[in-house]
Amino acid sequence: MAEIEITNNESGIQLDYDAISPLTGNKCVLIEADEATNQESRICMETGYTTRDIWKLDSPAITTYENHISTLMTDTKYIDSSLNQVWYLATMTTPYCVLYPIGKSKTDYSWEVAKIIELKGEERKNYPVPGKENEYYTSRLDTDNAKGFVQGDFASAIDYFYTVIAEAQERNDN
Repeated sequence: MAEIEITNNESGIQLDYDAISPLTGNKCVLIEADEATNQESRICMETGYTTRDIWKLDSPAITTYENHISTLMTDTKYIDSSLNQVWYLATMTTPYCVLYPIGKSKTDYSWEVAKIIELKGEERKNYPVPGKENEYYTSRLDTDNAKGFVQGDFASAIDYFYTVIAEAQERNDN
């Protein structure tokens, strides 16, 4: 697998892609290996679809995953017969923001990036932890102010996602 090379310049992040996307036919897939689990994941940077080694067709991992995702994500899945795997719309979560698909169907969805905001003082009491008396969340996902991107513009959504992360890290460093 090729190493990912990321450089910042005026045109944004430049990536050295590893594979051809089964969804677009373009070389726009990043492959990442997790040394701890010896598993590989892939993401198509043009469409926002992702897959993992464990998402083999008819595997128990598919059933488990689909029990925990939205109907939109199951309805938009892509069967990759060459890898014998299933690709799903990506959801990416960090301590600063979340990138996720939102919509009703294969033809009617878009991308959103929502920041995670800190809850302070009395405001926390509006967000109790279920099943835990007198415990409250310390942060929440700000979906009311999420930034939206059209279905075919995953590249802009992920660029914004990484911009939010960089800005939050810079604030933390100061």
